[in-house]
Amino acid sequence: MTKLKIIFCLIFVLFFLGACGVPDRTTHLPSAIAERVKAILVLPFDVHCPTESPLPFYCPVTGIVPGEIEPQAKEILSSLLRKELEPLTTRYSFLVLSQNDYETLLEEALSQSKDHSSLIRFFAEKTGTQAILYGKVFRFKERKGSSWSVVEPASVAFTLILYDGQSGRILWQRTFDETQKPLSEDLLRLPLYGKIKWLSVEELAQRGMMNLLKSFP
Repeated sequence: MTKLKIIFCLIFVLFFLGACGVPDRTTHLPSAIAERVKAILVLPFDVHCPTESPLPFYCPVTGIVPGEIEPQAKEILSSLLRKELEPLTTRYSFLVLSQNDYETLLEEALSQSKDHSSLIRFFAEKTGTQAILYGKVFRFKERKGSSWSVVEPASVAFTLILYDGQSGRILWQRTFDETQKPLSEDLLRLPLYGKIKWLSVEELAQRGMMNLLKSFP
């Protein structure tokens, strides 16, 4: 078999794996928590701030190099999250909070809550939910160039965290941190990228969101 045929065979296998998806790595909540978590509050995405305090939400993420964040990053990520949560509506009821409602509730919560746990409980009690899904973006940089040729590739880093509405502790957390690489350097990234092109930042973020939520409990 020629080298070219081997490469095409490998590409076909990688596309097949990407279409089938990564094997299910779904984690399950402890039974006592699973029984009572029926409704989840979905907050708008937050933007990483180098000088942020532990409030409003405890977000234990390390190893990410923050970078440029496009102005529309929050809106795009929040929209992608809502779309990717749709298949999970058979298991949970999701209450999506608008940016205005979030800011109003957050102002009220911070005036009454002294720590992370009490703030989480405030949000859960106010909205009648048992868990809170929070996202934070650390980097959201658009590619420079076209889908076939780039000067700089798209780069995205964000995290998703599910908090218990009673205790405030973290039930599930996943982080996506990716700067697109040439397939000539790492062909195994093809299932993640989904195509032999340079992705836009929104396309890369969508692929990341889809992969993270495969393990949603």
